[in-house]
Amino acid sequence: MPGGTAPEATASGGTAEAAAAVADEAKAVLEGLFVGMEPLAGGSGGLQPQFGNTHPAVPDGVVSVTFAFTCTGGGEVKLRNEVGGKDVPSSAGTQACDGSLFQQSVEVPASASFGFTATPAAGAEDGGYAYGYYVEKEQHS
Repeated sequence: MPGGTAPEATASGGTAEAAAAVADEAKAVLEGLFVGMEPLAGGSGGLQPQFGNTHPAVPDGVVSVTFAFTCTGGGEVKLRNEVGGKDVPSSAGTQACDGSLFQQSVEVPASASFGFTATPAAGAEDGGYAYGYYVEKEQHS
C-alpha cells in the first residue's frame, strides 16, 4: 500500500478521502491475515447504517468457505451470515471495530448463495470495514 496520511473522519461526517483511508486500513488488516490467499469475493468501504454482500454461489467442488470480517474506527457492528437465504445462527454476533478479525467457517451446498449483513451501532459510522470469503474445503474426486 502506498504511504502517506489522510484526513481523519469525524463524527460530523468526514471527507471522502477519510472514508477511503479507513477502508484501506481495514483492508490492510484483512490482507495481512490472509497473506497469499485470493478471496472468492471481498470488499471494503466506509461503515454505513447497513451494508453487506451476497455471493451468488460457490465454484464447483467447494463445500466450505471462511468468512472473514474486520472493521476499524471504534464502536461495534452487528453481523449476520446467511447461506441459501437462511441465517447461520452460529455466526451471528457483535464485532468490535478495533481491527480485530471475525472469522467463521460456513458449509455451503453446491449452487447455494452465501452472504452477510452488518449494522453498525449508533455513532459507529466513522470507521472502515473489509471482508472476504476464502475457500476452506474443496471436494476431491
